[in-house]
Amino acid sequence: MQSESFRLSDSAVVARYLHVRNLFYDHLLSRLETLVPERYQVQPTTRLHATLATLVRTGFTRPVEGEVWPVVFLTPVDVTLGLCVQISPERVAKLGTMLKGPQRMRHRHWEDWWGWETTLAGVHPRFFEMKPGEQEEAMVTWYVGGLEWLVHSGLMRRR
Repeated sequence: MQSESFRLSDSAVVARYLHVRNLFYDHLLSRLETLVPERYQVQPTTRLHATLATLVRTGFTRPVEGEVWPVVFLTPVDVTLGLCVQISPERVAKLGTMLKGPQRMRHRHWEDWWGWETTLAGVHPRFFEMKPGEQEEAMVTWYVGGLEWLVHSGLMRRR
């Protein structure tokens, strides 16, 4: 009997995971896929593909240097937003000490990238009390903050 309830519970967990994954992929990342090229001088790329733990939809090649990817990292216990940026070692050295600048990414397969990471609670202090539309807007604002930092640092250009 217990093994049967385990299977029911297991499928419910998988269904919930797929639902959450689709919300991020179809809403948040889709919105960023449209917004980023409207605001910044970038070319879309689909060079990288989503995995179970890393959601990506479209990345962008910057004319200045390298790529930038809005990412959602999913683990069994946490959701982390990431804005991953390719930056050459020479460019990093020229940036010097960076206040609120990109840091090395900590997620598997992204260790060579720089960028920003935050949990959902880090997006807004009352994130889980917000309505779904407000949550999405707060996440988009978080991503745009990193993109604007790149513009102000000369690593990306605005349209």
